[in-house]
Amino acid sequence: MNTIPDSNQSRPKSRTWLYIFPILALLLLTFILVTNESPILERKELVIPTDLPRSSGPLEVLLFDQLPGLVSERFTSDWRLMDIHFNEDATQAVLWMAETDEDDEIYAREPLLILALLNSSKTKWTLHTALDEDFGDRLLISDFGETELAESIFVGAEPKAPTGIVYGGYYLPWPAGQVKRVTWSIGHTSCTPRNYCYYAFDFADGTMFDVSASKGGFVYHWRDTCANNNKTCMNSITLEDRTTSPWTYQIYLHLANGSIPEELKTKGVYVNRGQFLGKADNTGPSTGHHLHFMVVEKETLTACKYYCFGKAVDITFRDVDINWHAPTQGGRPRLPSEAEYYGGQGRTSYKSQNDLMNILPYQIYFFPVHK
Repeated sequence: MNTIPDSNQSRPKSRTWLYIFPILALLLLTFILVTNESPILERKELVIPTDLPRSSGPLEVLLFDQLPGLVSERFTSDWRLMDIHFNEDATQAVLWMAETDEDDEIYAREPLLILALLNSSKTKWTLHTALDEDFGDRLLISDFGETELAESIFVGAEPKAPTGIVYGGYYLPWPAGQVKRVTWSIGHTSCTPRNYCYYAFDFADGTMFDVSASKGGFVYHWRDTCANNNKTCMNSITLEDRTTSPWTYQIYLHLANGSIPEELKTKGVYVNRGQFLGKADNTGPSTGHHLHFMVVEKETLTACKYYCFGKAVDITFRDVDINWHAPTQGGRPRLPSEAEYYGGQGRTSYKSQNDLMNILPYQIYFFPVHK
């Protein structure tokens, strides 16, 4: 007689545990997620390099006082302040932010730009990054709008250009057998608008390495008079490729002072694939010795006042075997971290097969005469 009541009393207890177990599991899962994510959300205190210009003026001091808080609102701990440029009355400044890799080493590539503006009452600075949609407009109307830095800024309706075209036949732009590191590809955030550099590449190995022509072309523009490590002046060379439709332009940026061969300093001179173009350096907006390489179509090519620029087009390299594009028989370099976000495969280092091609710009054929 007592078994039935005992059995009935035990059932509510079993049902209670059925509810308790899921609740405990959810609490445990929440604890694990919070614990695992806390290092990602952790922000380090901004360290301002001692070699930056640190005027004793009150406005500069105010910016440096407010900077750690302002930067922490926009950036995680893997970004570093690398350089600051003030205007004459210290009411505007351009900050250079550099990203670090898994070993806390700064990537050698272009910096992410930040425009700092002081309010009218001169009590508060605000930051505008190159990731903001209105960054280009703000920079062009600032005191830095007439500087060389603004040459890579495009504002307005984008020019029409062929879409879906993938250009092939390129080789990694350094001598065959050498290995370099890709420091930026599809994740580029140094251009305004940002999509102008989706298909641009930064390469580095810590040295001023030799730069080779990635593909044949005609010299279109060059400059190598900027002193090495000059942050406000950039050397480059641009080759015109007339084999594509529309014509395209290979742009090689951040070259070293006086490193372009004299025979290439004439517009229209033909350059073979693999031919020496100059040495990679740190001229212009750069966080370390590296080469910025991109190909643009004629439609978006700039006036090349200081250096050429435009909207990078999708290209493939014959000596890259990942992110393969069968029609052009080439691949695309990409960092592992970029592959995680954008898809595809990622690798850090790449070996060139770019041998010098001693060929004429136009092949000459001799046909036999049959009688």
